[in-house]
Amino acid sequence: MDLWLDTDGAGRRAVPGGGAALVAFMSFAVSRGFGATHPLIALADRLHDTHRLRLGPLTTFYEADAEDSEDVEKLELAWQPAADLAVSLQGLTDALATDPVAQALARRADAPGLADDAAALAEMLADAAAAGGRARLVYRL
Repeated sequence: MDLWLDTDGAGRRAVPGGGAALVAFMSFAVSRGFGATHPLIALADRLHDTHRLRLGPLTTFYEADAEDSEDVEKLELAWQPAADLAVSLQGLTDALATDPVAQALARRADAPGLADDAAALAEMLADAAAAGGRARLVYRL
């Protein structure tokens, strides 16, 4: 699995290490509220409820390879303000650095690289966020 960041002006860049832990977290965070249980869903709930983290920027992503016009449309809809995504990624990174419950949930989910993935992606977003640009997260299984 690979995760890439598209930004206005900088094109597509790979998340160091592939970003598999972050893709897993984002995928489970999307399923919050549907009755499923998993440590990454519990982590997303904790980030939202306890840390007041906006998860929308982290759940806005799409498959990198568009196969039809619907995919092209959804891929275009995945663009978002880079600053919003950067804030959410920093909040995730901070929670994983300071919250023992968040740390335990990440360990239970076997997602040891989650904090590193989020920090690397936040760093990649810095210029686009400062410039008021857009960002889009895309993945390939």
